[in-house]
Amino acid sequence: MSLNIGGTATANPKGGQDIDVKAIGKVGNEGLGAAAGVFAKGNDKHGPITTGAFGEISSNGHGLTVHHSNTHGVSKSLGENLRINTFKNDNHAVDLNAFHNRTQLQNGLKFDAVGANAAWSHAKGHSATVGVTQIPKFNMTTLGATGSANLWTSPNQASSLDLNAFANKHISGPFKGHRDIGGGLGFTHRF
Repeated sequence: MSLNIGGTATANPKGGQDIDVKAIGKVGNEGLGAAAGVFAKGNDKHGPITTGAFGEISSNGHGLTVHHSNTHGVSKSLGENLRINTFKNDNHAVDLNAFHNRTQLQNGLKFDAVGANAAWSHAKGHSATVGVTQIPKFNMTTLGATGSANLWTSPNQASSLDLNAFANKHISGPFKGHRDIGGGLGFTHRF
């Protein structure tokens, strides 16, 4: 069994630091394995904190994850993610992901979100995703892209500094035409 504890702190252009901390325990190997963990994320100056737990089973790069999260004072969510690895060599991996989330807001409103994305990752810590998310109850569709480039990794691989960016565009629903764009630096240390 292995235990990985790590996190990032990224400057938010709206103020404060976006913090993301995880603890993950894993058993098995790449051929067949399982993982479980807990996480907390949020901004140290603005907004609520989200905490949660997840479990995953995986085989040869494919996986199924179930997670539960609680954004304190805002909502609770339960979701599933199916990952299919379509390509992998010593340097590159490409995964296709499909997900479904059920969310209940503090006021009792419930809705589902479904979506899919394609994700590329590199052995040196670079990654990118492109995907779409839909919330049928609000006729809302959002296109999104993320990217991360590793700028530095310590010789023992325990610490890294990464450049992160994201962009979302709402193409239907109540936020149609609205764009969200951001980026920053993230530092991760694995114990």
